[in-house]
Amino acid sequence: GLRGFFTGRLAFVVQPRSTGPGEIYVSDLFWGEAKQVTRDNALVMTPRWSPDGSRVLYTSVFKTGAPDIYMHDPASGRRDIVANFRGMNMGASFSGNGQRIAMVLSGSGASEIFVRPTQGGSPTRLTRMDSAKSSPSWSPDGSQIVFAMEPGPQLYLVSSSGGSPRRLSAAGAGTYMAEPDWCRTNPNKIACTVRKDGRFQIAVIDVASGTAKVVSKAGFDAVEPSWLADGRHLVYTARAPSTSVLSILDTETGSSRAISGSDRNALQASVWMAQ
Repeated sequence: GLRGFFTGRLAFVVQPRSTGPGEIYVSDLFWGEAKQVTRDNALVMTPRWSPDGSRVLYTSVFKTGAPDIYMHDPASGRRDIVANFRGMNMGASFSGNGQRIAMVLSGSGASEIFVRPTQGGSPTRLTRMDSAKSSPSWSPDGSQIVFAMEPGPQLYLVSSSGGSPRRLSAAGAGTYMAEPDWCRTNPNKIACTVRKDGRFQIAVIDVASGTAKVVSKAGFDAVEPSWLADGRHLVYTARAPSTSVLSILDTETGSSRAISGSDRNALQASVWMAQ
């Protein structure tokens, strides 16, 4: 049911309305006790919680001017480098047990999906295709990774131990599918961003049937979904031309309400599900 729903926490990017870089913040589910946890003064992207809520993976250009991956402890402020290889290092996410990290690295030329142990070690390459890839997200049992790949993009599945990726069937999703988030409490559901009638909307894929349903009804762009613990609601970014607000969406009714303030842009939320 609703286990962990109200005690979950958010990690997200906050950007000033004026020009300038964003920073990573954390808060409770309803924007309470919002706290800035980075001071990179540089482009930061895609924060992702560890399963135990103790660390956040994110991408920043603060040190080298190129995207590198860091692991940050919000409580102590400690930050460790996860990947700073030649090229782009981005899109990192923890496996469900927290023991592995998936990421996108482009040091080989094309952007490819890699996996490495959380405690360190050399990344293992999973994909070998020239097309651009992004947004890896783990299945709850850690056996598969879903990611977006051009052209389209469309969504693909690859075994976390290696092998040939296969395209994820999702009838009804259209020709654009990106930013997947695999539901950790219902392995049959993957949320993603699709394009419908000239706008971006949130869709939910039924993995077993290979079908997709558009679940948002936004009059603006709805992007960057992240599941809540009940497997019904998710947090997403409501993006208009001059504003970006975090909102909660009921995927069964389509109802939505904003949870972030309107004084600053908030985006790219990751939900930690308290146990």
